[in-house]
Amino acid sequence: MAASGTSNSPQGKKDRREAARETARLERETERKRNRRNKIVLQGGISIAILAVIAIVVAIVVQPSTPGAPGPKNMASSGILFTGKGGVTTATITTAAAANGKPKATKTNTSDGLAHIVTYVDWACPACKSFEATYASQIQKLVANGSATLEVHTISILDRNYLTSRYASRAANAAACIANYQPSKFLGAQTVFYEKQPKEGTSGLTDTQIKALVTDAGISDSSITSCIDSEEFKSWVSTASQVTTSTASLVNTGGFSTPTVLVNGKRWDGTGNFLEFAAAAAGITTPTPTPTPTPTP
Repeated sequence: MAASGTSNSPQGKKDRREAARETARLERETERKRNRRNKIVLQGGISIAILAVIAIVVAIVVQPSTPGAPGPKNMASSGILFTGKGGVTTATITTAAAANGKPKATKTNTSDGLAHIVTYVDWACPACKSFEATYASQIQKLVANGSATLEVHTISILDRNYLTSRYASRAANAAACIANYQPSKFLGAQTVFYEKQPKEGTSGLTDTQIKALVTDAGISDSSITSCIDSEEFKSWVSTASQVTTSTASLVNTGGFSTPTVLVNGKRWDGTGNFLEFAAAAAGITTPTPTPTPTPTP
């Protein structure tokens, strides 16, 4: 008689089927566990990646912006200050302007009997050119004779009017270059830049043409040429312009535009005679520029 449960017996075949089913069940269970584990790992990896991206974005948003390079020397207030005596005008020498564009305010005694004139201009601005043509010569004589001081802030707000050339910003950089390397030539250069100001709606002037204007102003300093070529103060011009145009004391007195002109802290509204306004703002009689003496031959 054959033994019970042998491979060929009914009981043996049943045992094999049950063993096969159990093996299949165990394999399915193992596969389910493996799939579940992989899913958890994948979800965890995605979550970690998302958190990493969020952390990077937050770091970029909240971290303080890195300041650019320092601004030009002799413009610590973001403007270049001129004083005068005996017919001679002198540019005030200062440390470099702050890289963050925040000005170091010029200390002014508004009771000293002088008209302290502060202008905010864009060398690409037609209205600034008009102001210059009408009043610059008289203002400079008042400064030279000690009746007034003049602080000129050159900024850039009119790139949009010169196609894609960024002419206004490049002109402001040129102004910063001159203030930094040869401040005594600044006012003469400003006059030349206004006289040769390109029309709005054009591409403005090339760097080569800007350097030609600098030469026309009697400037031959190679440092200024290099400064224009490299746009040395590009970052500062942009930052200082943004700071200036968002300064509450300027914006809240009629909105900011160029030229914005202040005398002893009082803003000119652009109407009437500027010299009369300057006298009233300074609390003095209307200043009459005394002709600069002509040297005897």
